[in-house]
Amino acid sequence: MLKNILTELTSDETYGILLGVFDNMPEYVFNDFVMSDKGFFQKELKKILRKDPDADEEDIAFQFRDWVDIKWKLDVLEVNLSDFTKKTQAMIIKRKFGDANPGKVPDEERRVKLQRKFARELKPGKNEPVVVLSKGSELKLVEGWHRTMAILSLGNDGEKKPHDWDKVKLKAWIGTGSTVKNVW
Repeated sequence: MLKNILTELTSDETYGILLGVFDNMPEYVFNDFVMSDKGFFQKELKKILRKDPDADEEDIAFQFRDWVDIKWKLDVLEVNLSDFTKKTQAMIIKRKFGDANPGKVPDEERRVKLQRKFARELKPGKNEPVVVLSKGSELKLVEGWHRTMAILSLGNDGEKKPHDWDKVKLKAWIGTGSTVKNVW
């Protein structure tokens, strides 16, 4: 079956295959993270099928096993920049908490509209959830960058170092479990 769609997967076919693989993942995390427009999973799925055109859902689940085994929980965290990985911190600072566009996002107008929307709707802890992985001592932001940067900027209490800003509430789907370290 998958051999026939190797050449060009439609978004519906990709959605169906990945939904079968991530059947225990919360719908929100699946739609926001796994099916993200520039997502890792669609690219990896195509690589898997190029390498093994006869791969079935079980084979694909095996390739994504570390992700499949992650446990997800919706919660409200009290965070500031220092609670995230060094790499996440660096990206947020480079993006000036959403005021910069270092990735040269082509649709600048769309990005600015989204940023303004987040600013109008910011209610710490009531935000549309972001998606993070947790190793216990730090968080890795995987989806919801603009939301996170906007919420974190509300903690700006005048301190020069963003790491010292007040903690703010951030609603998040938190991925935990023994396999988090494998996908970190």
